[in-house]
Amino acid sequence: MSDVFVSYKRENQALADRIVQGLRGAGMQVWWDQDIPTGAPWEETIERHLHQAKVCLVAWSPAAVVSENVKAEARWARNHGRLIQVFVEPCDPPTFFGERQGVSLIGWRGNSDDPRFQTIIAAVKAIMEGKTPPRGVGYAPRRGAPAWQWVTGAVAAIAAVLTVIADAPAARDVVCSLGPARSLCLRLGLAHPAPAPADPAAIRARLLQSLDGAWRRPDGRCDSAVVFKVSTDNTGVSHIELTGAHGFTRVGQVVAADNGAIISQDSVSGDYWKYAPNGDLMTATDTTRTPTSLVRCPARR
Repeated sequence: MSDVFVSYKRENQALADRIVQGLRGAGMQVWWDQDIPTGAPWEETIERHLHQAKVCLVAWSPAAVVSENVKAEARWARNHGRLIQVFVEPCDPPTFFGERQGVSLIGWRGNSDDPRFQTIIAAVKAIMEGKTPPRGVGYAPRRGAPAWQWVTGAVAAIAAVLTVIADAPAARDVVCSLGPARSLCLRLGLAHPAPAPADPAAIRARLLQSLDGAWRRPDGRCDSAVVFKVSTDNTGVSHIELTGAHGFTRVGQVVAADNGAIISQDSVSGDYWKYAPNGDLMTATDTTRTPTSLVRCPARR
């Protein structure tokens, strides 16, 4: 488990590296995406380390502010009381993000005795120890969950309601759809168990199949589209072959395919690509986390 997860945009990698080295020099265990081992699933690895870290330090810049990945990581950290914000270039945090404070590292050269960096170290140590960090670092306390006393009382109240509405199908179905009431309804025979989940292998196969076809940019034409073709060998390993105009070709191995997204590793460069098809629309995200919107071309007859 790391002490600190560093979230940043690739354009600010040099300064993010100085932050990482400075924190490590202060004796902290720091993780950032440059620590992803070759061949490891990119998105799953990042998510796992984000959730395990005690603190998430987000480096804001104009590029980071418009990055969906950076914003998602910052939002998750803020909701869990683990966020520290720094500004590496002049900018405002994302609209509707909430907390607008943070430590300015604009012009910072990596010297650990800089008072601004010492404030960051103090904030990290405070959060790790369960204390409130210094003001002005963009910290927000964890959003509270319902108290156990409230949950217990709610379950008791639901049980009482169920005895009254057992013979009223419409009202019974509404109450039994509530999370705390579900197990009670099953025990009382007022609800049926949920159907068995779909076969993960079948879900994966359908997701991969939805990638097949020609895809173009919204402002492009189908005669310059890139054709995706997915194949799976007898060992169960899937590959994505891309072909396009002027002899363009690229092959990648599928390292993950679930939750509506496919992660592929380029067989030559080793870069990771994420494809999220949704009907006739798709978002392709490269290893620098830059998304590209694509539209499916009609099948030729």
